[in-house]
Amino acid sequence: MADDLCLLSEAHSEMQAKLGDLTKEAGKVGLTINIKKTKALRVNTKKKEPFILTFEIMEDVENFVYLGSKVTKDGGTTQNGAQRIQKANGDFVQLYPVWRNNNISIRTKLRIFRSNVKSVLLYGSETRKVAKTTISNLQVFVNRCLR
Repeated sequence: MADDLCLLSEAHSEMQAKLGDLTKEAGKVGLTINIKKTKALRVNTKKKEPFILTFEIMEDVENFVYLGSKVTKDGGTTQNGAQRIQKANGDFVQLYPVWRNNNISIRTKLRIFRSNVKSVLLYGSETRKVAKTTISNLQVFVNRCLR
């Protein structure tokens, strides 16, 4: 037990040192880190010791949005899948006039679907943890759209 606490304390000290290095290196090129916009998300740790940056305590968060995807402690698989489906569905609905137009070939409609709907659906998926249920939900959405 004491060894575990020592390891956790070392890990926190190491992270605190990295934050100090980041601040120092950013300052060399004229950048400053805005503590109000900087958040800490802890993954796989029970340690709650606060991180301190420029004599201020960094806010701990449970999740945040980065490049349109929700990042959570558990990888955010289900939330991200649902969020991506919702965004892709919005794009699909906006294209209803295209889907209903009989003058546009099916081949062209499929190309539009792949470029405008499927790309939104799968955006950033290579960086997320993948679960079978998430893959299934994404496939159900694609099948429903293609019908």
